[in-house]
Amino acid sequence: MASKKKKILVVDDEESIRDGCYQTLSRRGYQVDTIGDGLQGLDMAIKDSYDLILLDIRMPKIDGIEVLKSLKKDHNISAKIIIISGYGTIPLTVEAMKHGAFNFLTKPFNSRELIQIIKEALYMDEVSQKPEEEEHLFEMVGDSDYIKELKGTIKKIAKTDSVVLITGESGTGKELVARTIHILSDRSDKPFVPVDCSSLVENLMESELFGHVKGAFSGATYSRDGRFQRADKGSLFLDEISNISLSIQAKLLRVIQEQEVPKVGTTLPDKVDVRLITATNKDIRAEVEAGNFREDLFYRISVVPIHIKPLREHKSDILPITEYYLEIYKKKHHSKVRYLSEETKKSLLAYHWPGNIRELKNTIERLCVLCDHEVVTLSDILYYGQTIDTKAPIVDMFSGTMTLIDVEKAHIEKALRHFNGQINKTANFLGIDRKTLRMKIRNYGIEIKK
Repeated sequence: MASKKKKILVVDDEESIRDGCYQTLSRRGYQVDTIGDGLQGLDMAIKDSYDLILLDIRMPKIDGIEVLKSLKKDHNISAKIIIISGYGTIPLTVEAMKHGAFNFLTKPFNSRELIQIIKEALYMDEVSQKPEEEEHLFEMVGDSDYIKELKGTIKKIAKTDSVVLITGESGTGKELVARTIHILSDRSDKPFVPVDCSSLVENLMESELFGHVKGAFSGATYSRDGRFQRADKGSLFLDEISNISLSIQAKLLRVIQEQEVPKVGTTLPDKVDVRLITATNKDIRAEVEAGNFREDLFYRISVVPIHIKPLREHKSDILPITEYYLEIYKKKHHSKVRYLSEETKKSLLAYHWPGNIRELKNTIERLCVLCDHEVVTLSDILYYGQTIDTKAPIVDMFSGTMTLIDVEKAHIEKALRHFNGQINKTANFLGIDRKTLRMKIRNYGIEIKK
């Protein structure tokens, strides 16, 4: 397993490949060495004991097939070898396998593909030790002590049936933590039912949570299960629980105590077996003191509290998270983006991130859609909620300072180009309706080129 510090050697003459593999694998606990020269890589592989070698085919001085032959035939090393190449042809694959390669990875590949093939190579003979938990914790990216501690806490909590209260600012990943707890629990094969309490209409909240019988109220033309019944034997996640009314809080308290759900319109409750996970971005103790939240319910839902720190308090994870989503959105949007400039990285680290990981994720997706060149520069970054102290420069180095109108116009033009002038898709991406987009196009004199 990764926790045993499996040793991996990356031999590739492309610095970006070496760096990408190093970042992805070292974050997951592997000990990683990299080298850009095939002959030096061969020497390192012979002298040191590696568990796995990632080996490029096309390199100066000596190609990967020759290195593979030497390692397996002449030196009989036990390390699993995965060939990586931009020339993913069947003959090369067959030849590599014939000479002892474990598998073949074609460039460009993303971090998910890399991790998957590494796991297949390292753990195929260790079924009982296969790192299934690490697979489910995969999206919790970061290598800070805080992230490691959070993952450890989740593993411990998941094995119990205790009620969990997750607190943290908007965008910190509270639902991801809740889902991970469920997936790692003994209830993983049963439903995980998320409920956004802030989106439930007040007069229908009771019916949504507990269900109703036919005729219970006007419009109830048939009986319906609530979220609790749907989550039976599984987990129910109540997000923004501080938004539910005091009357619903009283009923919820009884449900937790009795494990019985009072359907609207009947005195016969449904028996349920539900693991309850709740979350809020408010100071729930302050809500209790203000009389907005029942104190007895607070103690019932906070048996095991987890607080998720805002991104600004674990800044060392910003770049690993950035790289993770960059890999995802480059592929999804067929983006030309390949790397971030050093100035861009500094800007990402300096920014306050009021929207936390959600905002970072959206920022990376936006630049993958709109950036039409390989290296992301400061002028490609557009933050929401910018302040004078933290905003990224939005200066066009060739034409001088841009006005806010110039920035918005350029932003819309890039989006339109990316979506080939399709109004619906562009408006959806920009987060505005079609009417507003058409008005801006007209006002800015934007020409739509399809």
